[in-house]
Amino acid sequence: MIPPSRMTHRQRQAQETKDRVIAAARALMAANGWAATTIDSIAAEAGVAPQTIYAAFGNKRALLAGMRHAMLRDSKITELMANAAAEPDASRRLGLWAQMVRQQMETSYDVISIHRQAAASDAKVAADYRKVLDSRARTLAEFIHGLRADLPRGINEATASDLLWCFSNEAIYRELVEERGWSADRYQQWLAATLVAQLITQPITGAVLPR
Repeated sequence: MIPPSRMTHRQRQAQETKDRVIAAARALMAANGWAATTIDSIAAEAGVAPQTIYAAFGNKRALLAGMRHAMLRDSKITELMANAAAEPDASRRLGLWAQMVRQQMETSYDVISIHRQAAASDAKVAADYRKVLDSRARTLAEFIHGLRADLPRGINEATASDLLWCFSNEAIYRELVEERGWSADRYQQWLAATLVAQLITQPITGAVLPR
């Protein structure tokens, strides 16, 4: 993607239109569901012609990819993940990971839910989403590899990666924050404490689950 500072006026206009379409698609799909949201309804919400969406994206599947790229760009997840991976202390590293997951869920929970919903009803989306999940699995495995010296006896890197995947899942965020009314601070503190307890040899002294 071309940095905004290097875009021509026409390129900036085109990107602004794409962003407006993505925002409209995201809002409608979150409210009405993947299947019920049509290109025509997205065009009406974004204030553009349907042909503009087809020219810019091609189809609804491509809108999902655009939604994902916008999510990564706007949420700063990549930078937060890099900060976590660069932290030498295992406990603090997992704390930074918990901060990153919180940021991802606060800014992008709806996008993740839309992808899962679309994958359940569209075989081509499911194949695309499988690639996204496989990429996520590799990212988690790389993160755990950096913690290999701190893993408890009896837990190998594969198992640790599975646990990190489980605890970083949006379903847990939904149950605790959306359903049970936890604050984002409480969720982040719980996630950090849980990851430390499960994944490193020496847990933080006196670490307790937040109330």
